[in-house]
Amino acid sequence: MLSGLHDGLALGLATGLSCLSSCGPVYAAYLFSEQRSVKQSFQVILALVLGRFASYALFGAVVGQIGGSVPVGIRVPVTYSGYILFSVFLILSIVRVNRKCGGCHVSRWVKFTGSPFLLGVLTGFSICPAFLIALTRAFDVAGPLVGALLFTGFFLGTTVYILPLSIFGLFTKKKWFTAIARVMAIFVSVYFLVTGIRGLAGYYLAAPDPRLVEAVPREGVFFAMEEDTLYLLTFPQIAADRGAELADDLTHPDMPPLVVVTADTTAWLTAVSRIPELSGVIGPWWLDGRSGAELSSWQHSVAEASEERRFRVFAVEYEPYNLERAGIVYQYMSGFGYRCEPDAGFSFFIGSDLGCVATDCGSCPALGSY
Repeated sequence: MLSGLHDGLALGLATGLSCLSSCGPVYAAYLFSEQRSVKQSFQVILALVLGRFASYALFGAVVGQIGGSVPVGIRVPVTYSGYILFSVFLILSIVRVNRKCGGCHVSRWVKFTGSPFLLGVLTGFSICPAFLIALTRAFDVAGPLVGALLFTGFFLGTTVYILPLSIFGLFTKKKWFTAIARVMAIFVSVYFLVTGIRGLAGYYLAAPDPRLVEAVPREGVFFAMEEDTLYLLTFPQIAADRGAELADDLTHPDMPPLVVVTADTTAWLTAVSRIPELSGVIGPWWLDGRSGAELSSWQHSVAEASEERRFRVFAVEYEPYNLERAGIVYQYMSGFGYRCEPDAGFSFFIGSDLGCVATDCGSCPALGSY
């Protein structure tokens, strides 16, 4: 259980600078907008981070309980709504400070901005990169308590980078410093306000992405990791066939049992017949017609037999072979579902990383069809 606290602390220390770049401008603008001693500044910073901790601990407990992942449909609106809320909070805080410094009555509608704890809670809903990393780690933990402990450690680690802001409380005794801080607070507020509004508008008003496919029933999707058995078809007589090496390297504990089926260029039919129809099969790259390989007659026959037996094929190009190839194959099999009819096969081509043009995703040789 304490490992969750330890992991969160290490993660917070590693990503604290990223966290500071996200929340630092907001905290600094709020902190420096009115005169405070170093002690008072420290108390404000402490209240801010405690508010942020309250949000983080809540997220950690919820995520640890539900597991899985936070859908974009929730994450994006929450993040941009958080931007808008703490921007409005910061603007109202400047109104409160100006009226207070001018000797005017402070309306009860803006008095709540005197609570740095509340601002900390609002910034805790800003799902920054560092927060997303911690959130992803929390998906893997068991239960709400360990999730909350992980985020407690993350809070402590990132707080190390935020507390030094209190030292700058010495400068708030200068009126020119607080005046500049209020102007900067307006700029910070406007920036996050515009970012939040544009983000929400872009998310809800954007045209549908033509690359997205319609949702299909689960029974119409093949999940390799849910199979009782996966098969690896290899032809050792071919120099470029590294199936045996892939089998040795593809030993992830979450994988179903992997049965290696060894075939040759003459008695291949017997080997292929050993694999049940509709099975998930890892095979050589030339089983997929998009490989561009020049096939001999027996290879054509093997590819046709694979289609007839309706194998769900992961056609792997092995060269240049290294341990990363096994990781790529596992990633594709575990990270995606493949749309096909319940009684139909398909092939997914996992090509070599050679010849890929970084500026053109269409040149990626890992071409899938599902």
